[in-house]
Amino acid sequence: MTKTKFRLAIGVIALAIAISAMNFFIPRKPTLEDKIGQMLMFGFLGSTPEGKWERRVAEQIAEGKVGGVVFLGHNFKTRKGVVGLTKIFGDAKSSPPPFIALDMEGGFVQRLGAKLDYEKIPPAQTIAETMTPFEAKKLFDKLAVMTGEAGFNVNLGPVVDLLITPENPVVGKWKRSYGEAPDTVIAYAQQFVAAHREKSILTVLKHFPGHGSSLADSHDGFVDISESWSAKELIPFKKLIESGYATAIMPGHLILDSKGTEPVSLSKAHITGTLRNALKFRGLVISDDLQMSAIRKNFTYKKALVLAINAGVDVLMISNSAKPDLELPTRTITIIKQAVKDNRVAKSSIDSAYVRILAAKKKLRR
Repeated sequence: MTKTKFRLAIGVIALAIAISAMNFFIPRKPTLEDKIGQMLMFGFLGSTPEGKWERRVAEQIAEGKVGGVVFLGHNFKTRKGVVGLTKIFGDAKSSPPPFIALDMEGGFVQRLGAKLDYEKIPPAQTIAETMTPFEAKKLFDKLAVMTGEAGFNVNLGPVVDLLITPENPVVGKWKRSYGEAPDTVIAYAQQFVAAHREKSILTVLKHFPGHGSSLADSHDGFVDISESWSAKELIPFKKLIESGYATAIMPGHLILDSKGTEPVSLSKAHITGTLRNALKFRGLVISDDLQMSAIRKNFTYKKALVLAINAGVDVLMISNSAKPDLELPTRTITIIKQAVKDNRVAKSSIDSAYVRILAAKKKLRR
């Protein structure tokens, strides 16, 4: 081989190596399936990192079929088990990282509680009755520290429902509201959000447009608030959006139009019309569980998914508890892909949700 040919050969090899390196470092363009996967937040069975179900969830995260997990009551058996689970989910080779969520409001809704040897934090109503928002910040700091140290990066709180009906079975009964006055609720919610932001933990305001006047529980079925709800209940959401304290919002399974058949959680008029357009909310919309009785008794799983996405929901929370199915994430992606193909769901809705999810995940605790 002549020197010229040798140099040419070396040059070709070097070019091939350079191109290969470029391809290695340039991220693969996300597919429709990737984007749908990021929209899915699933519950799961099990309470230890060694279980078959739990290990499969970690694989699904790595495969991009699940963008987040939500821990429910049955997952909190031991402190060691919880921390082990958040670790295997967080360590799954996933880009972007998964949402790892729990309910950590304090009071009666505190998943990391006394039975796992965590400090018990008073419920919202007690906090508001006994201390100023500034004093409460110290308790919220503790909530955020416990949440982060256990490996979670999403807290499904605070509740910003107004205490309109004290006997309310969802909010009032469990003292989950900071009070009846919007300014009071806003003040404590801001401190709650601030404490978690300092630890890079995402917070979720709930339950839009207000669950505090209801006399029924949406875990059991549709809750009609068309006669009891007032525009006053929107004020905390509006003010927290305007002041920059609303990163994510959860709509409730609430009927606001007595003549309507769709709850706010599946309603384009309320999520896109009111929340996005009227209130100018640009953050994440995270659904309440789409397998709660209110939804499951009135819509098929496929119909609920389509309605939620078309309404403007970004993250679809699915407890996977009605009929637990280890491969439900794969089946869900197939359902949504087919809905896009059939023009029942606009691809642009998936794209918009994906962009908002990526923006939120860039701020997460690692």
